[in-house]
Amino acid sequence: MGDEDQVIGSKGTTIAEIGRALAESETGPDAQSFSRMMELTGISALHDRNITGKGITIALLDSQFYYDNETAEKLTSDLVPIYNGSYRKYEVHGIACAELISEIAPDVKLYLVDAGGTEKDVTNAIERLMKLDEHIDIVSCSSDFPFGRFDGEDELCKAVEKMTSNGTLWINAAGNQALCHWSGEFKDPDGNGFNNFSPEDESINLTLEKGKVVGFWLSWEDDWDSASLDYDLRLDYPNRGYSISDNPQKGYRDQKPAETIQLLAPEDGTYQIKIRRYDAPDAPVRFHLFTTQDLDEYQVQNSSIGILGCCRNVITVGAINLSTLDIQSYSSRGPTKDGRQKPDLVAPDNVTTFSYISDAFAGTSASAPYVAGCAALIMEIFNDEPDLDTRKVLIESATDLGPPGPDNIYGYGLVNLSSLEVNR
Repeated sequence: MGDEDQVIGSKGTTIAEIGRALAESETGPDAQSFSRMMELTGISALHDRNITGKGITIALLDSQFYYDNETAEKLTSDLVPIYNGSYRKYEVHGIACAELISEIAPDVKLYLVDAGGTEKDVTNAIERLMKLDEHIDIVSCSSDFPFGRFDGEDELCKAVEKMTSNGTLWINAAGNQALCHWSGEFKDPDGNGFNNFSPEDESINLTLEKGKVVGFWLSWEDDWDSASLDYDLRLDYPNRGYSISDNPQKGYRDQKPAETIQLLAPEDGTYQIKIRRYDAPDAPVRFHLFTTQDLDEYQVQNSSIGILGCCRNVITVGAINLSTLDIQSYSSRGPTKDGRQKPDLVAPDNVTTFSYISDAFAGTSASAPYVAGCAALIMEIFNDEPDLDTRKVLIESATDLGPPGPDNIYGYGLVNLSSLEVNR
């Protein structure tokens, strides 16, 4: 290195050093401990070197972008909203993500893009970004969808591939479904048509309070465009009644191997999730079941990442506890259906933002923008290198967590910029 070069931590901050520093700080999951994490992972040192994301563009695909003049003071000054309509005061999920990006990379140009609530909405948002006169360096997305192929071959992954083929880095939240996911093969030993989750149990219990809004999504291995294996999803209520999703799957075009139930719980108590074979051969078929509520039993944490997080050309980010560096129990895990390791990295969540001033911002939704901000700093540092591989830099500089080496819980570890060489 020349006289102007500096290494922010010659070998990077180790896990032991980070752990000791966090323990000594005696701070909880708040703004103070978040600032401490920025110091320990090299972000603050880069800020001291005037590396703040200048010249880098990030598109934040999310929703709920309410902000006022007071909130705007927490955001990058170069903010470009791309959405129709307006949001109410409590609709702040997306703007909280924008705050985290602005904290880490305060001088980026940040596009706020409403990703909507469907796969088609996300595809339309991607197409809109690709028509801009300006190249998007990074996409930060904290949305995902709970049924599909889970192997990187979903139509939405093809849309993401178009975006990333132009050099855009896509960073996606892993999701928070580890405790509200079941996966397994259909088994019916007594031949009554209902799946056995254990030798003696044909249902998964789920405890709900009256008035709770909850969603259920079931999908299985079949032709995603013309499914011919017909299964139904049923939810029995605590006392009387049930809801059922019984879409036909007869091999016709646009019939998908999926069932979904949306429910406003009519009473307190234990509900029972059941899977019924309506018209399918007695053969092993693998299912994925996701809900918006933690399951009381039969939770399967493996392979609980949504279809965007399973795309081959995205960096998928899980969530760790800010104070302990342990994986959050709800953080979704891999592998993908085709056996690839996911997530790729982890980052802290459960942090205080201005938009969530009374509550910590929990979930992988907070972890993904953390990594997006770090990627912007890397791009600024190495902006003169035409062959820069930001993904490689992120992975090689990460601090390994959990068992040695990459795994399906922590990926390559905690994003950590403390070992980067700065030529200025």
